[in-house]
Amino acid sequence: MIYLLSRLRPIAATVCLQNNKSLSLSPVQKTSRPTRNAGAALYRRHDPSEPKGWHYFVEALSAFFWFWILYHSFYEFNHLVPDDTYPDPSKFTNEERMIPADDD
Repeated sequence: MIYLLSRLRPIAATVCLQNNKSLSLSPVQKTSRPTRNAGAALYRRHDPSEPKGWHYFVEALSAFFWFWILYHSFYEFNHLVPDDTYPDPSKFTNEERMIPADDD
């Protein structure tokens, strides 16, 4: 699911470019000074230019995703674990076990 959302981010960025705002798709923003070890960088933080609506949408999508999984795990549990009883292996015949007959 996370992979799918990461694939949707460039599409959302192109949709958000309607106001001529450029969104940074990289986790590290470039600074204006090209000198070495100068300026601050954003590492593992959200890009502040992303709209809040996008974060609310992703949270709602995540909540719906977990609701779907937990609901169907509780009410349709037989999809995960079959309710069929397994046969008792001690009642199998030698032919069913593929054991050759004793021809003495």
